[in-house]
Amino acid sequence: MPLGHLGPRFLVAGISSGVGKTTVTTALLSAFHHKGMSVAPAKVGPDFIDPTYHELACGKRGRTLDTFLLGQDAIAPALMQLSKDADLTIIEGVMGLFDGTLMRRAEPDHDLGIDPKLPSGSTAEVAALTQSPVILVLDASSTSSSLAAVAEGFSNFSRQITVAGLVINNYASPSHLELIKASLKHLDLEIVGAIPRGAVPPWRSRHLGLVPVIEDRQALELSIKTLTERVASLLDLDKILEIANSAPVVSITLPKEVHSAPKTRIAVAKGKAFSFVYPENLMALEQSGAELVYFDPLTDAELPKGTKGLIAGGGFPEVFAERLSKNLALNNAVKLAITDGLPTWAECGGLMWLADAVDAVPMVGAIPTKITMTKRLTLGYVRANTLYDNCLTRKEEPVYGHAFHYSQSYPAGLDISFLSREGTNKQGFTSSSLFASYLHIHLGSQRQLAERFVSKCK
Repeated sequence: MPLGHLGPRFLVAGISSGVGKTTVTTALLSAFHHKGMSVAPAKVGPDFIDPTYHELACGKRGRTLDTFLLGQDAIAPALMQLSKDADLTIIEGVMGLFDGTLMRRAEPDHDLGIDPKLPSGSTAEVAALTQSPVILVLDASSTSSSLAAVAEGFSNFSRQITVAGLVINNYASPSHLELIKASLKHLDLEIVGAIPRGAVPPWRSRHLGLVPVIEDRQALELSIKTLTERVASLLDLDKILEIANSAPVVSITLPKEVHSAPKTRIAVAKGKAFSFVYPENLMALEQSGAELVYFDPLTDAELPKGTKGLIAGGGFPEVFAERLSKNLALNNAVKLAITDGLPTWAECGGLMWLADAVDAVPMVGAIPTKITMTKRLTLGYVRANTLYDNCLTRKEEPVYGHAFHYSQSYPAGLDISFLSREGTNKQGFTSSSLFASYLHIHLGSQRQLAERFVSKCK
C-alpha cells in the first residue's frame, strides 16, 4: 500500500450557517493562489456548488469530505489524494462547527478514536479526522462582547478541535470592532481577520443556493476578483499560513488505485441544466473502464455516437424546462434508447428531465411520472435499499446518499426504500437497466456501484 501524508492545511468553520464561511474561504483560496502557491480546496458536506466557486478561485477542483457519504475512514485518504501535490489545503466547513445529523453510517471496523461529543456529519468530525486547525468565522451582526463567550465555548468544547484563529465578520464600526477585541483579550485566541459590514459584494443566489458557475462564469470570475480585492487585505495571510504550517503531519496508508482500460462508452449529461455531478463519481467510473463522453441536453440533437449507457445527474432542469422541452430530436432519441434497455442512472434533475413533464412542460417521457415544483425543501441524508436488482445496485444493498430538492414526483415510484431523518418511505424507479430517483450518490466509498454500472453498459 502506498504511503502519503497530510501537509499544511486549515479548516474554515462558522458558528452557524450564513456567517461568511464561503466568502472567507473563497477569498483565501484566491489570495494564496495569486501568491503563486498551489492550493487545494475541499468542502465538508454534500455540496455541489461551493466547490465550483473554489475551483474558480484557485484553479483546482476540490474533494467532498462527508462522513455520511464516504464513511469516517475514507475522509483522511480523500484529503491526502487531493493535497498530495499542493502547497496548502483549505477546507470549508458546513453549517456551524458542531452541527451534525441524526443519520449515522456504520462505523469502521477499527476505532478511529473520535470524541463522541462530535456529531456525525459535522465539520468538527472532519477537523478531528484530519487533525486540521480551525479558523472560526464569527458574525458580529447584532452582538458584540457576547462573541467572546461564543468563541470560548467553541474552543473548549472538545480537546480534538483546535480553534487557532478568529475572523470577525460584519462588524458595524471601528468602535464596534474594538469592543469585540476587548472582550476577547482574556482568551488565547488570535483575530486573523476582520471584515466590516458592506465590504463583501453580494453573491448571486437562487432557490437552492448559489448560482452554478457554469451559468455565468465570466460574471462570477469578476465577482471573485472583486471579493479578493476587498476581503483578502482584511485577512492576515502570514498568520493564517503560519496556522496552516502548524497542522501536524499525518501519515496515511492509501488503498491501491486500480485502473481498467476503457471498455464502454457512457454518455453524461452536462451543461447549464445539469452541473451537479461529483468529480469523484466520474473518476470512479473511468477507473472502472468507462469512456465518458459529454452532451448538453439543451443543445445537442442526439446522444454521442456509440453510447452504451447514460448518466443524467442533478442540476436545474426546472429553470431551463422550456428549452429542454423544445429539443424534440434528443428527447425522442433518449426515450427510445431507454425504452430499448439503455442502462441509465438518473438522479434528481436527471429524473426530472426523463419524466413526462415538469410543471406541465413536456420532458423526455421515459419515466411515467410528472414533476411539480413546490415551496417545500426536501433536504437530508438517506440510507437507501432497492427492492430489486438493477443496473446500479443489488436488492437490499445499502446505498448512502442525500436529497436536496423543491420538486415532487407524482407518482413517486415504489422501487427504492428511503430511510431519512423523517422516517421511511418508498420512491424511485428501477428496472434491470434503470436507476432513477431523487437520491444523489457519492461513489467515493461505493466503488462497486461504478463497476456494476460500467459492466452493465458493455
